[in-house]
Amino acid sequence: MAKSARISVSLLMVCLFAGTVSSAQAHRVVRFCKPDDLSVQFDNGQGEFDGMSHSGAWVVLFNRSATRCAVPALPVIQLENAQDHVLAIGKAAQLAPNQQPSQKILKPHMQWRASMYWVSGNVYDEGQCVSPTRAVLKLPLGDVVVNFPARTLCGPSQMPLTFEQGQLQQAAR
Repeated sequence: MAKSARISVSLLMVCLFAGTVSSAQAHRVVRFCKPDDLSVQFDNGQGEFDGMSHSGAWVVLFNRSATRCAVPALPVIQLENAQDHVLAIGKAAQLAPNQQPSQKILKPHMQWRASMYWVSGNVYDEGQCVSPTRAVLKLPLGDVVVNFPARTLCGPSQMPLTFEQGQLQQAAR
């Protein structure tokens, strides 16, 4: 452990024992993930999201750094075309009242995932369909931009479309 890290941990322990820092404050000591800390990919769940006119995927985050870091439990995800135009934006799935989004602490070399559901067939009167080429995860310390698999999202003719997005949860290995 580096000297500065030992000092920080020692100082935190002294503060906890002295009662000047609550356990909730100690929890906040974990830094936010930097874009370079994360690997992001999409997983179709072997078709578990596919139906008559809907589809989806898991957005999978992997902490490739050597330390814990925090991300929002419900990261903002935008789907864009090659010209950086936003085509679709994630909206929170219905949450129970006691399940308000906060932060998730990603341990080193652990995977987390969040569900994404969308309408994939043009079932709307005067609807539109788009095929995004990339996804942008908006995080506190910077955006993570990755290729988005060839998928079609449809919705009303308003721009941009929306898709339902779940909170991050630890992925089974």
